[in-house]
Amino acid sequence: MTDIVVGVDGSPGSHTALCWALDEADRHGCGLRAVVGIGPGGPPRPEAADGLAQRAAHMLHETVTAAAPAGSMVPVAEEVVDQPGAEALLTVGHDARMIVVGARGRGLLHRLRVGSVSASVAVHSAAPVVIARGGDPAQTRGRPARALTVGVDGSPNSLAALIWAAEEADRRGVALIAVHAWLAAIPLPFAEAPGEITQALEEQARAALDEAVATVHDALPAGLELRRRVVPDSPTQALLAAGRECDLVVVGARGHGGFAELLLGSVSHQCMIHSPTPVAIIRRR
Repeated sequence: MTDIVVGVDGSPGSHTALCWALDEADRHGCGLRAVVGIGPGGPPRPEAADGLAQRAAHMLHETVTAAAPAGSMVPVAEEVVDQPGAEALLTVGHDARMIVVGARGRGLLHRLRVGSVSASVAVHSAAPVVIARGGDPAQTRGRPARALTVGVDGSPNSLAALIWAAEEADRRGVALIAVHAWLAAIPLPFAEAPGEITQALEEQARAALDEAVATVHDALPAGLELRRRVVPDSPTQALLAAGRECDLVVVGARGHGGFAELLLGSVSHQCMIHSPTPVAIIRRR
């Protein structure tokens, strides 16, 4: 894995993604590939394609120039790809450190449907995908870094998410909050369960979280500050609540157990839509 890949389409959402990706590339000490896909929905006329490519290249260069922090040393490659937006990002980013997309976009010359590119990339990418949210990162540069949060349920993808999030937290020098939600484990007839039942369920949830952490212990950075949080809530609400105090929410592409809803399109999708901070979606390779 080499560079970070970011999708740019001229929209405010892609500007947020570009600023976030520039900061992340600086943290990783790697390059950035800024990509715009211009592939048509149908066969275009050659002269129309040439004009679109020129306009796309101009837009891309102007956007990158405006977003780069003063004195930035991050090498940026600007790439206009003759594929639709999601396909372009998946092609260029197949071996990337991560792919960064905006939560919403208008698409170059209205070619990209709102939300369609970010959702498609998140579903199909083998590389980590970050959906940048939370406003313009350029306006918060210099603010003290906050903790990261990760959803953990013991599934292979959530364990991969835990390892990835731990490395990110260590790189940023912040704590990592590992969240396991257990309210969904209570059968509906026991919604008013006696205290001893809910206590037993909470203890089971805590044991499950401890077991998950122990499973990947050797892969976690030695100096990591790991905070374990067992939450009597739904998986979505647990992650969204934790995300309000964090700089990044990390979820596995699929999950089970306490995170039974953790499928792209449910918990992951809800976090993509509603999280106040960027969301990273991790799939085990």
